[in-house]
Amino acid sequence: MYGRHLPRREPPKKAAPQVTGPHVVLETAVTGREVVHPRLGKAFLIATDMDSEDQVPEISRELRERFADKTSALLQRVAAQAGAAEFAPADVVFMDLETTGLSSSPLFLVGAMVWERNGLEVRQFLARNYAEEAAAIGCFLDECARHRFLVTFNGKSFDLPYLRMRAAANGIPFEMEPFHFDLLHECRRIWKGVLPNCSLQTLERHVCGRGRSGDIPGMEIPDAYHAFVRTGNAWQMVDILRHNLLDLVTLADLMTRLPAPSE
Repeated sequence: MYGRHLPRREPPKKAAPQVTGPHVVLETAVTGREVVHPRLGKAFLIATDMDSEDQVPEISRELRERFADKTSALLQRVAAQAGAAEFAPADVVFMDLETTGLSSSPLFLVGAMVWERNGLEVRQFLARNYAEEAAAIGCFLDECARHRFLVTFNGKSFDLPYLRMRAAANGIPFEMEPFHFDLLHECRRIWKGVLPNCSLQTLERHVCGRGRSGDIPGMEIPDAYHAFVRTGNAWQMVDILRHNLLDLVTLADLMTRLPAPSE
């Protein structure tokens, strides 16, 4: 009965992570440029031609072939959700978010991958500070408006609701309504109980036959971004951008490996 009258001990504050890497300037570490949204201000765009990435030209070719073949396993799975709608590679935008938390925290990176001419290109819309979040979101939404087919991994439960919530927090109209193909749901139907789990990197290893070395763990990404905003040192941002890019590549790779619904 006396405990409630005792002074409460405040939990210790989490110490800011120490910056241990060499000082890296973002604009010199990556090939990107500042972009200005007409209403929302500045953000930073990193555009990467994926033809030089290992295995990506082959993934791009196989994906184009599956869109061209109306009987392909991929289009059978798409038809099960979209009915008679027809899509071409140019209709597709792959999306992956990097955020500062799991609830209402700001996001700071929207990664998109699209077809540019005959190959894949990754376009990463980065907020270099918290104030640039709105422009990063707005620039991605403008990009997405040019496409009719959105591909995500757990996007129906996480990425799209999160993007919608952050758009609302920044006063940005959210009007994107593409056909949404969430690969997590497809992969669970196929490989649940077969693989240890259906995380993206488990699928990457076991289904795509690829691994990563030196990848930044997802749980470290929010603190790494906060450290970048606080210090201006982008040494971990390079790793985050690479992590996001590889996630997008794995989405495309998985689409080429989906079996027909009857298999």
